[in-house]
Amino acid sequence: MNFIRFSFFILNFILFSSSQLQAQVEENHFDYMDLFDLQMVSNPEISPDGNTIIYERHQFDVMSDRRLVNLWQISFDGNNHYPITSGTRNYGNVSWSPQGDKFAFTSNQDGSNQLYVYFLKSKTTAALTNFTESPGSISWSPDGSQLLFSKFVSESSKAIKPSLPTPPSGAEWEKGADVIDKTVYRRDGGGYVQDGYRHLFLISAEGGTARQLTSGSHQYSSPSWAPDGKHILYTVDKSENAELDPNNEQIFQHDIVTGKVEQLTNQRGPFNSPKISPDGKYIAYTGFKDKFVGYQLTELYLMDRDSKEVEVLSKGFKQDISSIKWSKNSKSIYFRYDEEGNSKVGEIDLKGNVAPIAENLGSASIGRPYGGGSYSVSDKGNVAFSHVTTSIPAELAVVGRKSNSQPRLLTNLNENLLKSKKIGNVEEFWVDSSVDDFKVQGWIITPPDYDSSKKYPMILEIHGGPYTNYGSRFSPELQLMASRGYVVVYTNPRGSTSYGENFAGYINHNYPSEDYNDLMDATEYVVDQGYVDEENLFITGGSGGGVLTAWSIGKTDRFKAAVVAKPVINWYSFVLTADSSPFFSKYWFKDKPWESPEDYLKFSPISLVGNVKTPTMLLTGQQDYRTPMSETEQYYSALKLQGVDAVMIRIAGSGHGIAGKPSNLFRKVGYITSWFDKYKN
Repeated sequence: MNFIRFSFFILNFILFSSSQLQAQVEENHFDYMDLFDLQMVSNPEISPDGNTIIYERHQFDVMSDRRLVNLWQISFDGNNHYPITSGTRNYGNVSWSPQGDKFAFTSNQDGSNQLYVYFLKSKTTAALTNFTESPGSISWSPDGSQLLFSKFVSESSKAIKPSLPTPPSGAEWEKGADVIDKTVYRRDGGGYVQDGYRHLFLISAEGGTARQLTSGSHQYSSPSWAPDGKHILYTVDKSENAELDPNNEQIFQHDIVTGKVEQLTNQRGPFNSPKISPDGKYIAYTGFKDKFVGYQLTELYLMDRDSKEVEVLSKGFKQDISSIKWSKNSKSIYFRYDEEGNSKVGEIDLKGNVAPIAENLGSASIGRPYGGGSYSVSDKGNVAFSHVTTSIPAELAVVGRKSNSQPRLLTNLNENLLKSKKIGNVEEFWVDSSVDDFKVQGWIITPPDYDSSKKYPMILEIHGGPYTNYGSRFSPELQLMASRGYVVVYTNPRGSTSYGENFAGYINHNYPSEDYNDLMDATEYVVDQGYVDEENLFITGGSGGGVLTAWSIGKTDRFKAAVVAKPVINWYSFVLTADSSPFFSKYWFKDKPWESPEDYLKFSPISLVGNVKTPTMLLTGQQDYRTPMSETEQYYSALKLQGVDAVMIRIAGSGHGIAGKPSNLFRKVGYITSWFDKYKN
């Protein structure tokens, strides 16, 4: 065959193969490249007077394979909608000045991430900083004259430095060794940890030199102002052994004039996010009294500033509290919480009475349907938030202060896309536990063009965490699976949050356990509906979901194939190689690995590998430091030694969050569904 004829043969083969691949998904069904047409709302910030909202608009660039974030402005009534920034840079961390005439934000528009101020009247922007490290946690002083922020400050390494010869001129020697002496020496998504700590700074709203307020070998976070403009609050763990004994952050008050520092909390934490009421009388903060277990309910505390007396304001409230904000009149506190797989905004008065304000908060995610979302409250009590449903990605919504006010959507960024593309319908279900009195919530996604007279293959998709939750939220990742002809089932087994402390805490020092039974109960429920082919059941999950997938195929052979994504396979090795080994060894187990190796093995999926017959794919990011690649490699080798059909997929350019890049999300879904297609009858 000559070269020209061979080239035409190859070209025709590629075109034929591509058309065959595309034929798996109808042209009008939601597909991979549609991700680049999605636009999503995040982090809306409403002006103090409640009239104007600045929000982040997220989308993905097909050429650079990365997320782009720009700022848009819109009035509370939905008018005057226009972009403030555009292009291929990222903008965020918006913070309104108290007067509402300007706002601060961060951006990499000039290269590295810096702090800027945008003036509404003149529509001009001024750069305030020129740092080598990114500023964050931005807030204005009460009079609008200064900005408080945090920033990483490098510190000279104290590691051993031997005296060694230098290479002769022109010689090419290997680069120097990396010397590590930290307990936590790498973090997923951030790589190997630099020497240094995050400190707090002040800068004039007109620019100039920033003043460092804090010092020492400590990580400072959650800074906020007192109404007098002379004091700030923050969170820091100043204990001598903070690195080996994490989760003990305390709240401090700092006089920015005299430099005097006062510790306000003293019980074992962690305590976080301190906020002083506008009238200066109270400090609200979140946290819990540590019991050294994996899940503990995060509560809302109220401290009297004069007497220092503390009460648990949220006593009796069953859900975790986060993202607290005082009302302007100091009579109540807004907060975010998850309830039965739904992210919400609530308001609690100083007597502990809770009222719901908004629901269906969601994040600008292209991955799985996890909880999240953000909100903002004006001085008048108007609320702006990112709103999501099972069929609509995150949009901007508002709700007024008036009683019985209904939320209004101000944006509909994906209207045209969703009119031209069919997505799977999502149905909620509940199933009684076969173990005890718990009820388990789940959702079923049916394929686009679903026909009730047909039977479909089913994917059971399991969430990670494990202390988190899935919910009624748009999930491009799971919709892509449904577009390939699968019924996709996702649930919240015990250990999931948003159902109370007993439900989530059931798996403390007991994971995996009866959460496996919850997953099987959900599977039985869906099979009993009659439209699932019982001979074509498949199972997958990532992180904690990878743990439960590996555990499940060690318990049952009913699944035709499995994909175990970014798992923990051996708790002994995981605790010693994960990016937060001091935390996992202290909170997820009672003893260190060598003190009670039998406890680590008892809950390790590797202990069940001798039972596995299910064809299994392993899929993990090459830079995953949360559930390191060594966990995947152990299981892969064990399966091969067992004679089980197994394949290992190593995702390049990815840490634990594989959905960080659209192309890697494509690969994840593509490999998973191709593996299942291979074993489908």
